Parts: sequence; structure tokens; C-alpha cells
Amino acid sequence: MGLFPSGNKRLPEWQLSLSPEEQKKRRQQEREARRSVTPRQKTTAGRSKRAGSEDSHTSGSREASGSREASGSREASGSRGASGSGFLRDAAVAFGWAFADATVWCVAPEAWTTNVALRKPSRSGAITFVALAGSLTGGAFTYTVAKNSSKRESAGRLLRVPGVSEQTIRRAETEVKKYGAKALASGLVEPVPYKAYARALGHNGTPMQEFLLWSAMARITPLTVLTTGVGVLSAVSRKAAPRLTRAAGPLALNAGWVAYYAWRLSGTGKR
Repeated sequence: MGLFPSGNKRLPEWQLSLSPEEQKKRRQQEREARRSVTPRQKTTAGRSKRAGSEDSHTSGSREASGSREASGSREASGSRGASGSGFLRDAAVAFGWAFADATVWCVAPEAWTTNVALRKPSRSGAITFVALAGSLTGGAFTYTVAKNSSKRESAGRLLRVPGVSEQTIRRAETEVKKYGAKALASGLVEPVPYKAYARALGHNGTPMQEFLLWSAMARITPLTVLTTGVGVLSAVSRKAAPRLTRAAGPLALNAGWVAYYAWRLSGTGKR
């Protein structure tokens, strides 16, 4: 019985065929093999964990970057939309104001375009041409209405506008008879409104093309000088004193317009 192993602990066949010394060497080799394999497995597992962590970190970074880019694009799109709607509002007011000034209103559109240029200097050029389009459209309307009505009727409508007197109408008629459409250039240096010249040229029978050509030259000059000038001054002053420009600029500009039209609409400014 002592020569055979018990049924509970059966030895491998190689241990039965080897001597005790050889069995001891074999067991030692197996222990060394296990010790040498284990660190490699641990290293491989650590590397796989690190790789997984890096992949998750990279994926998270990409998601965060994507969300930031999406947020930035939405903000940029929103600012462009707000800027575009702001310009459309400014342009609509400029066109309507200029049209009214050439027909039934007494304040020139430069009062609005200079305020736009003060607030947004980059819009100076565009808002100038929008106001010019409104002035030409309104002037053509006044010209056409005068051409198709009597002098008494057109004069009566014009006299309802503040700042227009019978003397103003007679002066415009006299200059138109003498110079034709070139009389529009006199409006640059004389306080005779553009609508008075448009009426007189309509009754004078001046061709529409000639009227529009001289109207464009007469109106673009004050619009460009005043609007662009305020825009340039605003851009320079915003760099030097931005807070002061935003606070005092509109007050100073509009105080100047109020003083000018107080003089223009009074007896002193009428001719």
C-alpha cells in the first residue's frame, strides 16, 4: 500500500517516472516560469487599461471640442443674424426718412444717417446710398405730382411743410427758370429744400433723366460728407475714448441737429 499514491492525491505520470531530485528541479522550473509570465500579463493588462483610458479621454475631448464648436457657431450665427436685422432696420428708416424729406417732411435724412454712422461706423457707406435711393424716389414722386397738377395745387401742398414759405417756392422757381436742373446744386449752399426744386423742375418740363442725374449729384454730396465724416470721427474717438464716445457722442450730435433746425425752421433760417 505504501508504494502507490492514495486516490485523493494522484501524482502526475512524469513525477512517477522521475527521481526525487529531477522532480524537485521540474517543480522549481515551473515556479520560475509562473513568476516570469505573471509580470508580462500584468504589464499587458495595464497597457490595455491605459489604452482604454486614453481612448475614452480622446473621445471625451472630441465631444467637448465638438460641443464648443457647435456653441461657437450658434453664437456667431446669432450675432450675424442680429447684425443683419439691425442693418435692415437702419436701412428701412433711412429710405423712408429720405423719401419723406423729398415729399412732405422737413428734416433731412442726414439727421438719421449720421446717428447710424456714429453708432456703427462700418455702415456709413451703405446707409448713405440707401438714403440717396430714398431721396431720388421721393424727388421723382414730387416731380411727377407737380408735372400732373397745377402750380397752385402743388404750391398749396408744399406750403404745408414746416420751413417752406411762398418766398422759398418763388426762389426755387426763379433759379430753375434760369439754370434748369443745375439749380439743384444751389441747395448745397442755400436753405432751399430739395422738394421745392423737384416741384419747380416738374412744372418746368425738365426731362426726368436730367432731373434724376442732377438730383443724385446734389444729394450725394451732403449725405457722403456728413455721414462718412461722422463715421470716421466715431471710429477714431472709439479707439481713443470708447466710453466717452458712446455716452457723449449721441448727445452732442443730436444737440447740433436740434440747434440747426431750430434756426432753419425759424424766421432767421427762411429765405
